[in-house]
Amino acid sequence: MTESVEGDLIRPLGLVTLYFGYAESEVDSLIAALSDGSHTSAALSNAPLGQKLATLRKELGRLRLPEADQLISIIDNAQVLIELRNVLVHSSILARGRVVPSDRSQSELTVTPEQLTELAEDIFTWKEHLSAARQLKLTPALQRRLHGGT
Repeated sequence: MTESVEGDLIRPLGLVTLYFGYAESEVDSLIAALSDGSHTSAALSNAPLGQKLATLRKELGRLRLPEADQLISIIDNAQVLIELRNVLVHSSILARGRVVPSDRSQSELTVTPEQLTELAEDIFTWKEHLSAARQLKLTPALQRRLHGGT
């Protein structure tokens, strides 16, 4: 295997890691926006991303706001991205993009630099949608509710 092909996997895999970090930071911002200062939200900050999203989904459902429903839809769109990321993170990525999962019940797969770049871009876009919905839709709706509006 040539050095350039291995290097081609490293950079996009780094972007996947970096952009998932950005996404998790945005999830933490949403947790903070919904936080009532309880111990639960502090404990949730150390939870895995999937657990954070499951808890957020439940909390958003309790709000009974169209803006919260939009965020639930966005959260649901991340499931496939998170599953693929988890397979990659908990696997060995070998020569020619061969991915050997640590969970032997899962099948091996092959990943290309282009697929890794696409995953990185998809999670970055997802993070942007979550951020926009939180800032432009949910926050104003929560403020209206707090001040006696609908």
